[in-house]
Amino acid sequence: MGWIADLLREIPSAARYKAELESMEKKVIALEAENTSLREEIQRRDDVIRKENSHGQRLEEIREQMLAIIAKQEGITETAIAAALNINAQFARFHLQELSKSGFAGATLSMGGDPGRWGLMQEGRRYLASHGLLA
Repeated sequence: MGWIADLLREIPSAARYKAELESMEKKVIALEAENTSLREEIQRRDDVIRKENSHGQRLEEIREQMLAIIAKQEGITETAIAAALNINAQFARFHLQELSKSGFAGATLSMGGDPGRWGLMQEGRRYLASHGLLA
C-alpha cells in the first residue's frame, strides 16, 4: 500500500478506509486472476475453432489419396503406399510425415529396419468423413 497506508495512519477514521482499501485490493487480485483465466479460455476456444476451420480446407490431392489408402488398409507400409500411388518413396515419405505432423496419420516404429506401418489418427478419420471420402 505504501504512501497510502502512511497517509491513512495520520487520519483518525483511517481504519475504515484501510479496510475498504484492502477489500478493493482483494477484488483487483480476484479480477486479475479471472481475467487471466478468461484469456486462457479464449485462447483454447480459438485453437478449437482454428482446428475445426482447417477441416473445411482441402488437403493436397496426393495426401487425400494417401489417407484413403491408409483407411482401406490399416498398417500399410510407406513402400506399399508409394507403389499404390506410383510415386517415389521419398515423395511419399515427405507427404506422410506432413500428415503425421498434422495429426492425420501416424506410423508405428519398426524393428530391424523394416518400414513403419501407417494408420489413421482421429483427425484423419474426421477429415475423410467430413469430405465424404470414407468408403
